[in-house]
Amino acid sequence: MRSVKIKVPATSANVGPGYDIFALALAEPYDEIELVLNDTGKVSIEVINDIQNIPTNPSDNTAGLAALGLLKAKAIKEGVLIRIIKNMCSGGGMGTTGASAAGTIFGLNHLFDLNLTANEMIDYARQGEVASGGSPHADNVAAAILGGFVLVKSYHPIDVLKLEIQEIPVVLAAIRKSLRTTRGFITYEIGQEKLKEQMARCSRVIHALHTHDLEEFGNAISVDYIHEPVRGAAIPNYWEIKKKVMEMGAYGCTISGGGSSVIAFCPEYLQHEIAEYMNREFSSNPNFTQVYQTFTSNQGVQIS
Repeated sequence: MRSVKIKVPATSANVGPGYDIFALALAEPYDEIELVLNDTGKVSIEVINDIQNIPTNPSDNTAGLAALGLLKAKAIKEGVLIRIIKNMCSGGGMGTTGASAAGTIFGLNHLFDLNLTANEMIDYARQGEVASGGSPHADNVAAAILGGFVLVKSYHPIDVLKLEIQEIPVVLAAIRKSLRTTRGFITYEIGQEKLKEQMARCSRVIHALHTHDLEEFGNAISVDYIHEPVRGAAIPNYWEIKKKVMEMGAYGCTISGGGSSVIAFCPEYLQHEIAEYMNREFSSNPNFTQVYQTFTSNQGVQIS
């Protein structure tokens, strides 16, 4: 086999308090990755539907960087063209860079019959995230590969647990970041009391998923002391809109991944109403793209 085409879901990382350790997969939107082997001995990148100036230098692209690492580690000399077919906007906290890296590693594992474990694929894919955010975080790539809700149990070594979750209705306002990454502005000096509350809320998220308690899940994800204060400040009217979405009956509302997209979990009968409200309120933001009405998904990356 000399080529393969992969479908990779959008993901929402952090899920409130789980900074760099929680993420979940969404049914829509998704990107597609096509890998074509060749005899050049090089990795090359092609982007279809690119309206965001995505880097095509392999070392500056998450898919390319991940591929370079895997091919070097496995002493593979063949070249590969990575064709990224964009169906969702980059730079909005929907895990698009992680999707590119995850899909590429999954595809290379398939083409070269490497028999990598899920944790090994996640470990190779997360190295690609350095190209976009400067950090090899594993949450987005893990959710993209495994689907469902993922918990990074350990970074040394990488060990990820997937939880199968019920289908939860989601409203996602896709908003691109004005900065490439906001990680450098986040402080971890949150104090003892907030640290204890953060840890407690992480525990509540897992408990809520095990007991299928969506109200508890929403409550637990709606407070974060690490990244939300920084990223929320960069989204005009974020706090007011979040408060209103909660008053409308959403289970929970928070920032999706690295921002600036905003994600709400709600009863299905409220999806359209909340989507219309978020579309109206965010429409004046020049970085706003669209509102998605979708669901959480237990399906990760797959051959299309």
